[in-house]
Amino acid sequence: MKFSPTLMKIKVKVFLLTFVSCILCISLFAQEKSVASENVAVLRKFVHRLNDSTLATDIILSQDIITAKNLDEDQQEYLLASIDEIRINVQSKDINTLEYINFIQAGRKETYDIDLEGVDPQQVYFVRYLKRFVFAAVVRDQKIASFTLVSKGNNKAHFVFY
Repeated sequence: MKFSPTLMKIKVKVFLLTFVSCILCISLFAQEKSVASENVAVLRKFVHRLNDSTLATDIILSQDIITAKNLDEDQQEYLLASIDEIRINVQSKDINTLEYINFIQAGRKETYDIDLEGVDPQQVYFVRYLKRFVFAAVVRDQKIASFTLVSKGNNKAHFVFY
């Protein structure tokens, strides 16, 4: 059996192209996993801080939540009250059994009442306790960009950014 140099060059090029493609796919998948685990770590830290009753709500707001620099007094009061509401929900749970689930992993049935309004679903996470959602959050730049309690009715839940 004869091997022509041209045929060997083609086979080597195909092999190299396949090998490089596989390496690129693996690195892209690893990057997605890394970002997802970083986002879960941010959310987990936020939940643990919510569970700490010695930590003031305004400290959580200033250190864990992305806000505009010029919140008016009404917006800040509303945001603090919202954090307190989530805090009460979190503190009534065993936080060691909480689950952190990405929007895409949650499935359509569980997410039908969330209106993303252009938010990247890769940045949206749910905190779940005993198969029930506690709250949803948008994670950006190592902080919570927005959060919402999951609505219980015909209305859709929206993310508000401050």
